[in-house]
Amino acid sequence: MTMIEPGSKVLARSAFDELLERRAVTGVQAGHDFPVVWVCPEDEWQRAQAEGRTPEGLPWPAEYVQPANGAVLGPDKP
Repeated sequence: MTMIEPGSKVLARSAFDELLERRAVTGVQAGHDFPVVWVCPEDEWQRAQAEGRTPEGLPWPAEYVQPANGAVLGPDKP
């Protein structure tokens, strides 16, 4: 099983069922009601790295985030 770690390239499934290319800012973390992965766009990741800061991201439900390396998680796969 591929682990999601900070810096991992991931695909985040949107409410419109689109797969969005993102970078994981964190691994899977406990959210208020469910596990989340904080993600950001690639350009924010690159800017933050160049500026020596933590990227600004958004919490995404972990069940809708998958590694971008080809491991596909469907709606019925945890």
